[in-house]
Amino acid sequence: MAMVDEESPPLLDNEVHANGGSTYSRNSTNHHVPNGSTRDPIKDSSKVPPGSTALSNARGSVASAPRAYRPRLVSKDGNCLIQPIHLPHHYRNMYRLAMRNWFHLIIENSWRSILIIFGSGFVFSWLFFGLLYYLIVRFSGDIQNREHHRQCIANVHSFVSAFLFSLESQHTIGYGVRYMTEVCPPAFIVLCIQLIVGVLLQTMLAGIVVAKVLRPKKRKQEMRFSRIAVIGPIDEHDKRPALMIRLADIQHRLYLAESHVRLYMAVTRINAKGEKELIGVKDMNVGYDSGWDRVLLLWPVIIRHVIDEESPLYGMTPEIMRQADFELIMTVEGIVEATGMTFQARTSFLPNEIQWGHRFTPMVVLNNKSGKFEVDYSHFEMTERCEEFSSIIITETTDDEDDGQLNHKHFDHASIMMHNASGFV
Repeated sequence: MAMVDEESPPLLDNEVHANGGSTYSRNSTNHHVPNGSTRDPIKDSSKVPPGSTALSNARGSVASAPRAYRPRLVSKDGNCLIQPIHLPHHYRNMYRLAMRNWFHLIIENSWRSILIIFGSGFVFSWLFFGLLYYLIVRFSGDIQNREHHRQCIANVHSFVSAFLFSLESQHTIGYGVRYMTEVCPPAFIVLCIQLIVGVLLQTMLAGIVVAKVLRPKKRKQEMRFSRIAVIGPIDEHDKRPALMIRLADIQHRLYLAESHVRLYMAVTRINAKGEKELIGVKDMNVGYDSGWDRVLLLWPVIIRHVIDEESPLYGMTPEIMRQADFELIMTVEGIVEATGMTFQARTSFLPNEIQWGHRFTPMVVLNNKSGKFEVDYSHFEMTERCEEFSSIIITETTDDEDDGQLNHKHFDHASIMMHNASGFV
């Protein structure tokens, strides 16, 4: 687990918080405090005074320092936070936009709203056509006073009986007491219209409910991203630096097919007018050529972006990353096997949500007693410090015929940024 000591560099804004004079690391699940109780660091972080953050100094103590507000493009739960203004005139009419996408907008509503729309649609149609039948009977004059088979609508003399006839006709119940005759053409013309509208209405309302049931929104919410990203060596054997993010599917009974991930960097800067503008979005390689982007989410996995000369993170140091204006946006897409529906889950990471010189602790370990692998989700956010990970190292391979060894060279930041081939940062 990451510990605060004198030799380690200062942690990022989101790593250490102060609460009542005690310190704790955010990447631990439960943390002991002086009174012997435990706290959830994510919940307790809300107790830090607004506009300030607790930073650890070289001795591990905690000092309060102002923290600049960092606007986000995408929230941690995947919602886009960009607000459109000054839309073109033909897009300003919200009613027109709603009518173009009414089906999808209805599906986005809650189940309570869907059921209200479902029930009210049928009730409105019954009442509307029942009122038409009642008006036809009301203005038919002496026809309704004749025998049943010579009336416009047999046994319909009030609005209630007209409503019941409308309900029975639309759903083809046909009790036989109320029925249509050939005396009044307007009556059976309205009946024909009602039957057509009833079939169309029933098809649309049933389609809305089916689409709501099959919509994989809840499935998307079962995708869990780590709240922080880490930069460290790939593993104990591969020392190449990499940005790593942990991903898990907490639903273990419904499996996903064709799941794959994408990672993007959105960079902003201050222009000549003093406004912060979005420069653009760059696709960051998470192993497209080697297949690392296609993940098997039967257990938690770690998504890795190797930091080489093609990476926009190449040449950065912890100090420079804290001051950088960028946002990492990760997406995961998959197909639900049970329904065949595709979904996409998203999250984002700001520079102060990236831990330098850390790696995630293992979650999938073998239980020797049961002989089965177990996934410990209490370690999902836990990281451990990589003591030998340098803040900035370039590895060069030289053609030394004598020993054929790898030469490690240290460069200053300006020299490294000159070799950054990404052309983005």
